[in-house]
Amino acid sequence: MSNEELIKQLIPLWYAQRKWAEELLVQSFNLDKVEDLPRGRNPIPGTNWMYVTHGVGVDVYKTEEVGGIDFDFDKPDPDPWRLQILFEKQYNDGNLNYSACRQLFENKVLAKETIKRVLS
Repeated sequence: MSNEELIKQLIPLWYAQRKWAEELLVQSFNLDKVEDLPRGRNPIPGTNWMYVTHGVGVDVYKTEEVGGIDFDFDKPDPDPWRLQILFEKQYNDGNLNYSACRQLFENKVLAKETIKRVLS
C-alpha cells in the first residue's frame, strides 16, 4: 500500500474520532454544544481520557500524544497539521498497522508532504 493510500485511510478515521470526541465531551459535561466545554486541562469524568482546550479547539487524549484527536470547533474538515497529529496519536495508541505506517511515522517530512498531497 502506498503512503498516499495509508493517509487516505486516515480521513474517515479523523471524522469518526472527531464525532466520538464531541459526543463524549457533550455527554460527559452535559453541554448543549461542545464549544461550551470548560476551558483548561481536565479529566473527562468516568473515563481514562483527558482534554485540554486551546484557542478555538480541544485536544482529547489518553496520555500526551496517545489516542484521541485534536480539532478546532470551527473547522469541520481536517487540515494537514491536524491530520498529522491524528496520525501520530493513533500510531502511538496502536490503532494503525506499525509495519505499514512505520516509514511515515519515523520520517515526519515525508508524512507532512504526503498529507499535504492527499488533502490538496
